[in-house]
Amino acid sequence: MNFEISRIAEDVRKIVETEVHGIVAHGLTQNLRDAIDPFHGPIVLIGNPITEPRLVGRKFPVAYVHADEASVARIGAAHLLSLGKMRCYGYVGHTPVSERATTFHAALESRRAEIRDLYSMRPGWADSDETLSRFLRDMPKPAAIMTESDNYALWVEERALKSGIKVPKDMAVLGVDNDELLCESADPPLSSVAVDHERLGSLAVDAMRRLLSSRKRDNSWPFELCAPARRVVERQSARPVAPAAALAERAAAFIRRNATNGISSSDVAAQLGVSRTLADMRFRQVHGESMLAMILRLRLDAVKKKLAETSLPIGQICASCGFRTDSRAKHLFKERFGVSMRQWRASTRIGEKGTGAGD
Repeated sequence: MNFEISRIAEDVRKIVETEVHGIVAHGLTQNLRDAIDPFHGPIVLIGNPITEPRLVGRKFPVAYVHADEASVARIGAAHLLSLGKMRCYGYVGHTPVSERATTFHAALESRRAEIRDLYSMRPGWADSDETLSRFLRDMPKPAAIMTESDNYALWVEERALKSGIKVPKDMAVLGVDNDELLCESADPPLSSVAVDHERLGSLAVDAMRRLLSSRKRDNSWPFELCAPARRVVERQSARPVAPAAALAERAAAFIRRNATNGISSSDVAAQLGVSRTLADMRFRQVHGESMLAMILRLRLDAVKKKLAETSLPIGQICASCGFRTDSRAKHLFKERFGVSMRQWRASTRIGEKGTGAGD
């Protein structure tokens, strides 16, 4: 049920007094925790026991449903790394012992990045505002910050603005949950890691069924069910700025050196330390074509050059330029240049001895 904010605890208390078989809750305050405390039935809390600890130790059936913390952190870290070289990365959240925070650290430490953290803050409190402002000012720029939630990210944007820090030019900011109302109304609009909310709802139903079928404590509860993160919904707060051009140029340089060695787009992304999807997105934004398109273009140029300057068999040329099959190479060559390899070689009047080796 939905309630009026001003009397939500009172309404929940009345609900608990009726014949309710189970409660699914999200975002418990202390008042709400007190309101449902007399309820002895099963409770499913959409939240993490670390960040939502108010039901920890409860003597009656309880389960937690939340986004997979590790996948959220990995997706967030990969996105921030894809923006280009930053002097510093940060994490702003509730606690340093969460799997999300530790996984975020691990992903960045593997790249030898400088990381700074700020935990256990209370958004909107005067002392917290000043602490956060000082933290943001002290970070070497350009910097990138992942936050625990969209609310924390909005707070970071607000304090950055008041501190004269430009988002995203000086500092990229990434939230979690992709609350569209919050993200779109932010200034600038907020990039955020989207979790699978439909999956969370389905898992909440599954959790409640398990609790209802296990009323007596049998070590089956409390338990947790997790939904994987989906992707980053990119808005202005964490889009590539100048550093992203450097990332794209690193990709292009690697492709130029290795295009004829049989590399794939995944190999390029692995070299950069980011996901293939994000690497290709940045590459397109800077170079106007995909990484694969550049790889194939350079391979075909190499084939064309060898056809003109050598008498090697066509199959051998294709293999030496990184193509696994000469049939694929021939198709792409004719599609791009409008003539077959044999026709191109004949037109150059070079290598006539090798023209009969294949077509």
